Amino acid sequence: MGNELRIGVFGAWRGRTYMKALKYIEGARVTAVCEKKGSRIEKAKADVGEDCAFYTDFDEFTASGKFDAVILANYFNEHADYAIKALERGIHVFSETMAASTLADCVRLCRTVERTGLVYMMAENYPYTRGCLEMKRLYETGTLGEVRFAEGEYEHPMSPDENRKYMNPQDNGDFHWRRYLPVTYYSSHSLAPLMYMTGLTPKRVIGKAVLDTPAHAKEYERLRSDIAGIMLVEMDNGALFRISGSSYLAPHENWYRLSCIDGGTELIRGHKEKLVRLAYNSWAVPEGCEEEKIYEAVFERNAEEASHCGHAGSDYFVTRAFVEAVRDGKPFFPDVYQATAMSATAIMGWRSVLEDSRQLDIPDFRKESDRALYENDTLTPFPAEGKPNSLPYSTVPVEELLGKDRGNEN
Repeated sequence: MGNELRIGVFGAWRGRTYMKALKYIEGARVTAVCEKKGSRIEKAKADVGEDCAFYTDFDEFTASGKFDAVILANYFNEHADYAIKALERGIHVFSETMAASTLADCVRLCRTVERTGLVYMMAENYPYTRGCLEMKRLYETGTLGEVRFAEGEYEHPMSPDENRKYMNPQDNGDFHWRRYLPVTYYSSHSLAPLMYMTGLTPKRVIGKAVLDTPAHAKEYERLRSDIAGIMLVEMDNGALFRISGSSYLAPHENWYRLSCIDGGTELIRGHKEKLVRLAYNSWAVPEGCEEEKIYEAVFERNAEEASHCGHAGSDYFVTRAFVEAVRDGKPFFPDVYQATAMSATAIMGWRSVLEDSRQLDIPDFRKESDRALYENDTLTPFPAEGKPNSLPYSTVPVEELLGKDRGNEN
C-alpha cells in the first residue's frame, strides 16, 4: 500500500465533511469521488482538486484501482450492500451511518469482513466529541465504579421546509430513506458513545414510540405517525441504558449520562458536548478529588486540526481513527461487530415497539449460531422500486392520526 493511504468517497454531499477532515490528516488523501449529481461533483472538485478521479457509477469507481479505502456516504439504508461490494474488491470500508437496515445484512457484512480480513469501521462521530472522550477517560479511571444505568439522547427536529424537502418525491424521489425511517432506527448517535465509554455490548431491548400530534403531522406533511422512539437496552454486564432514536423533539441536543456505583458523569445540556459534570457519592470521593465539579473538556491532542472540522471536531477524530486503523493497524471503534450490534438494537427495538413493547434479545453476530437464526431475515421498512416494504415504518397509519384530528374538530 505504501505510506500514503488513498481514499475514495462515495457520496459527495455528506462525504465532503470527511474530505475536509482528511486535509488535516497526514499520510492520507482523497484520490477518487463517486457522485451522481453534477452540482455536487463541482463542489467536490473545489475541495479536492481536478487531479482527483470522478465517477458516477459505483462499480466503475471501485474497479478503478484508484484507492485503497472507501468512505461510504450514501443513503442510510443502503450501506451494507455497498460495503460488501467494496470489501469483495479488496477495499477497506468507512461506513458513515448505521451498518445495516436488516438482520440478514448484518450477517452478510460480518461474514464478509471475516472472510476478507479488511478493516470495516462505522463512521460514528459522536463518541469522538470532546465531552464524550472525557467521560470515557473518567470511567476508565475506575473511580466511579461500575456503570449500572446510562442515558443517551439524540434529538433532531427539522423545520417544516426541511421535512417537506425529504417528503416531496419531486426533490428526492419516492424512496428517500427519511420518508420511511422508523423512530428507533437512527440510534447510533445515542448508543455508540455509551458503548465506547464503557466497553459494553447490548443484549436485550424494549422499545416504545411516542405518537406525534395530529396538528404537527399535518403541518409538516409527515408520512409517519411517530415523533420519537425510546429504548431500554440491557447491556452485557446487566446495566440498563435508556436511549433515543433520531427523535424529532425539541430542542436539538446530544446528551449523555453515566450513573455508576460510586459516582457519575454527564454532559451539561446546552453546551455543545463541551461541559462535563463529575460527581461522587460523599462517602466515596477518591483522595485528592473534589466531590463535584463542572468543567470544560478539551481534546488531548490535535485540537487545532479538529477545530476546522465538523460536528464539534469529532469528524476529524473519527476519520483519523479510520486512517490509523488501516495504515498503522491501530485499534478502533466501532468495528463490524459493534456496528452491527447497534443496527440490531435499532431493528429489534422497532420490532419491540410493534409487539407492544415486548422485550427482545439482540443477536450477537460474533456467534455463527446467532447468524444462522437471522441470515434470511430480510424484513425492512424501506421500500424500493418494485419492492414494497415488508415491515411497518409507523405504528399507526398517518391517515388514522389525522382522522383523529378531524374527529376532535367535530
